[in-house]
Amino acid sequence: MERITKLDGARRHLDQAIRLFFEDRDPLVVHTLAAAAQGTLRDIARVNDSQFKSILHDHPDIPDDHRKDWVNALNAPRNFFKHADRDPQGVLEFDPSVNISTLLDAVLLCGSLSNEYLSAANVFMGWFTTKFPEMRNSISNNQIGEFAVHNGISPDDKAKFLELIDARILIGRA
Repeated sequence: MERITKLDGARRHLDQAIRLFFEDRDPLVVHTLAAAAQGTLRDIARVNDSQFKSILHDHPDIPDDHRKDWVNALNAPRNFFKHADRDPQGVLEFDPSVNISTLLDAVLLCGSLSNEYLSAANVFMGWFTTKFPEMRNSISNNQIGEFAVHNGISPDDKAKFLELIDARILIGRA
C-alpha cells in the first residue's frame, strides 16, 4: 500500500497530463488529469490561504455576482468527463485548446505550493512561452523557454519538449 499526500497526487496527475500533452495523446485524458491536478492544487491553495490562487477561477476581475456562472463554465468539461448522474446521454462540444490554460493554471499553482522540482512543469512553461513569445518576459527564471529559443526548438516540436522533461538539463522551480 502506498501513502500519498494530496499534493503528491496532484503533482503526479500534472506530470502525466503534461507528458500526454507533449505526446499528442487523447486530449480528453489530458484534460481529465490536468483538471484533477488543478482542482486539487486550487483547493490546497485556498485552504492554506496561499497568496497565489487560480488564474482561471479566482481572478479578481470576475464580479462576485457572476463568479458561480464563470466557475461552472470553466468546470463544464471536467464535470462532464467525471459525472453522468444528471445527464447520462449528454454531449459536450470539447475544444482541446482549453488544455493549455488548464495545464498553465495547474503548473502555476503547483509552483506556488511546492518547493520540490517538477521537471514537466518547467518544460511546459518553456513550451508555453515558446508558443506565446509575448509571454516570455512575464515568466521569471524561464530557462527552458530561453533554451528552446536559443536552440531553435519550435513549439510544434512537442517530442523535443517531451525529451527535455527527462533530460533534466536545467534544475529549478517552475
